[in-house]
Amino acid sequence: MHVSQTVLIVPMQPTPNGRMHIGHGAGTYLRADVLARALRSRGHDVSVISGSDAFEDWVTAAARADGRTAEETVARFHAGIKQDLDALSIGLDAWIDPTSAEHRDGYLAVHEDTVELLRSTGAARAESERIPFSEQTGRAVVGTWIAGDCPHCGKPCGGATCTFCGQFFQPEEVVNPRSRLDDSTLEWRDEENWFAYPADPDAITGHHERAGVRPQFLDTVRRYLDASAGRVNLTGQGTWGIGSRTLPPGKVIANSYYLYSVYCGEVHRRLTGAAANPFAAASGVTTIGVFGSDNSRPGFVSPHVIAQGSGGALKPFDAAVVTGMLHFEGQKCSTSKGHGIWLGELLGSGLVTADELRFHLLHAPLDRGTADVTLDGLVDDVVRLRDWRRNVLLPAADRVRSAGAAVVCTPAVLDAVDAQYTGLGPSGTDLTAAVTALADWMHRGPGAADGDRAWLLGLALLGAPLVPGLAGEIWAQLGFEGAPDLARARAGSPAPCPEPLLTPPAAEPLTAEALLPFVHRA
Repeated sequence: MHVSQTVLIVPMQPTPNGRMHIGHGAGTYLRADVLARALRSRGHDVSVISGSDAFEDWVTAAARADGRTAEETVARFHAGIKQDLDALSIGLDAWIDPTSAEHRDGYLAVHEDTVELLRSTGAARAESERIPFSEQTGRAVVGTWIAGDCPHCGKPCGGATCTFCGQFFQPEEVVNPRSRLDDSTLEWRDEENWFAYPADPDAITGHHERAGVRPQFLDTVRRYLDASAGRVNLTGQGTWGIGSRTLPPGKVIANSYYLYSVYCGEVHRRLTGAAANPFAAASGVTTIGVFGSDNSRPGFVSPHVIAQGSGGALKPFDAAVVTGMLHFEGQKCSTSKGHGIWLGELLGSGLVTADELRFHLLHAPLDRGTADVTLDGLVDDVVRLRDWRRNVLLPAADRVRSAGAAVVCTPAVLDAVDAQYTGLGPSGTDLTAAVTALADWMHRGPGAADGDRAWLLGLALLGAPLVPGLAGEIWAQLGFEGAPDLARARAGSPAPCPEPLLTPPAAEPLTAEALLPFVHRA
């Protein structure tokens, strides 16, 4: 992206059935935030809009466990998740609760109108599928409520996707199916629901190949297209969800990441005064989806199926950024299993800052697949970062303040920033490479980077998307206003701020023992 553009980034919406753990933070939301900051530093007009996935069945499971209503559960965790994202310095231009009075009608209308549109174009078709019901309760055992073994890799699975192999499946494909609701025997019934198929399946993989999606993530998409012809559910069994006047009781419109994103586009249109929704085919706005590899079908396939069936009214995401699953000490971070480190608990303790946690998590190579982090690794990274700030950064900042000379952007700074930026775009995202470029600049020292002032300027620009708090302090110390920006850096600064603005690191040494209260292991 070289010419200045308007961009909408929609990270996949978290389910409000619990607070955010480091797996959430390291993957979808950190990537969306870093991408937005990097694009803004290059002059693009970027909005990041998301919200809680309130109509997901995991909400009803959490409500049942806590003795609350689904609405109470949504309200509780919707607010808590936003606090967690704020604590990690994740910037959002809007945070949507689809159950709220502000959004509910518009959110439901986007879903219902789109299903009607696909029916009118002939892209949607009613088909019979086999659905398991609990003989004891008479309730459909789908989504959250079904468990068994994956028909593709044989490992334990639930819902409609496998977190191990990333493949999707229908309820009737689950091996050894059982109900999470009760111990009742399953009764299989034929139910009619609405589905859509891609008019051009090859165009889906072709689009993602051209957009730079890595082969290891596209393999899942190809297997799904080959196995199912790209079939996407438009409606399904349920009572908590997106109801419709056109559906009988017990059925809801499928909870779609893409249609949620289209509603985010409506919010973007209202906030910016734009003439069209960014997902309108001729909007001129670049749309970017960000999601985990276990959501390949809703992220990679469904947007194209719906857009192809819309008769030219809608477009899919222009680019998709996918992230692998984060493991903590060998096991996938999980809200339902209670495994990981929860963002609000750790960052609320004051023992680790948002920048320090971001710096550590960015080293996990999630842009290439599954990655693992450990408590000891977190502590080691934080201790090294604090030692560097104390022994290298602060003395350099003091020398620049004392000298009082103007800051000039040197070729070495520009070369480093340009090299880092190749890993910060929606095509070929590689945040591990980006944070390695920052670390390399940190440790080359001011003497090897045209002096203290240019070295500090490089730190501000290289750190701006990754560790925004620290980068902002350095930027202000150099005499600049606002957020780090490449155009202003090129113009230079008249003089550094004479007052010390950089926050010294915590004096108390950090240990793994101090963080143990914030560690949850399944």
